[in-house]
Amino acid sequence: MDAQRGDPATLGLLLYRAHQLARARANRAARPTGLELQHAGVLSALREGRAASQRELGAALGIDKSTLMRIVDDLEGRGLVRRSRAPHDRRAYEVAITGEGERLLDEAGGLFRGAMAELLEALNGPERLQLHDLLARFVAQE
Repeated sequence: MDAQRGDPATLGLLLYRAHQLARARANRAARPTGLELQHAGVLSALREGRAASQRELGAALGIDKSTLMRIVDDLEGRGLVRRSRAPHDRRAYEVAITGEGERLLDEAGGLFRGAMAELLEALNGPERLQLHDLLARFVAQE
């Protein structure tokens, strides 16, 4: 394994596996709420005011139109978001989080944090800070 340590392909696979593991744990933890990370990402972006239209939402989250439409349809059907025609452009839709969406997002957020805290138990305090700093630097290249 030491021969592969630092190899870009090996690092890429480790990042991918870490993502899969974190996502699966978070989704499993929040299962009682019916929310997954993809739902939480949309609800969070709406709550933070990062987007109002579906088009802005997709751009802000890096989600393609068909995937975003499926997520918003699901959230709307559950009463967690409200979709309406944009007053300035009848072809566009605006999306807003509902009170129930806010409540469920808060509940799921606590469960997501708990799942991540469990995963991070493998690292001590300074290692967690170092991982955070390294990942922040890594994604800042975007």
